Amino acid sequence: MNNPDDIAKVNFHLAAAEEAVGLSIWTAATICRSLSIETILALITGVLLEKQVVIVCPNLGVLSAVVLSLIPIIRPFQWQSLFLPILPGKMLDFLDAPVPFIVGLQHKPTDLKMRSANLVRVNVTKDQIKSCYLPLLPRRKQLLSELRPIHARLSREESVAQRRPIYRCNEVQAEAATQFLTVMRRYLESLCSDLRSHTITSVQSNSDRVSILLKDSFIDSFPGRDQPFVKHFVDTQLFTVLSDAHLSSYENE
Repeated sequence: MNNPDDIAKVNFHLAAAEEAVGLSIWTAATICRSLSIETILALITGVLLEKQVVIVCPNLGVLSAVVLSLIPIIRPFQWQSLFLPILPGKMLDFLDAPVPFIVGLQHKPTDLKMRSANLVRVNVTKDQIKSCYLPLLPRRKQLLSELRPIHARLSREESVAQRRPIYRCNEVQAEAATQFLTVMRRYLESLCSDLRSHTITSVQSNSDRVSILLKDSFIDSFPGRDQPFVKHFVDTQLFTVLSDAHLSSYENE
């Protein structure tokens, strides 16, 4: 590969990948330093169920980091709707949009609680979340037990973090943030690990294969205490996009 254009493209993609990893680590470290693990998991629940999520914090650096952290935290799922890390005060009508969204606000509007029945509002300064009904995540206790010690390491680093710019992470913070993201990804991947057992594939007249997910069967595969979350989750665009990708791979085998 001696073509300068090809080399430039490779370098560009490598730089972009490195930047994405750096951004993920920085933002994950920031949300763990800013919010309790219980608040973080409740927030993630609202995101996974595609609620209307509003995050409020007067510090723009912390605000943008907390909002941006949600993208790497929910991988392999991808947010499918409106996303604004910082919503300008002149654009508050945006909150009336009848769709899921994640937005950051520097200050809470006085009428925010009146705007939506699907609202999840997080006050970063108070480490407080107010929301509509949110079912608990599947295997929440197990997930908490894995994340709590990692989160505690980042929380202990908060005093150190306050003495450096928000965009800087030391090695301890970076390692803990990476572990946090790894645990979250492994957990979220496990939610869809058994999709194939609940899929039927039919062969059409033109020999095309079509796979269909049996949602009721998939939901019933979870323990009863976890089914309230799964029932809502399977109807989200987040889940549909990822499950369709899995189903498509089955068809091509």
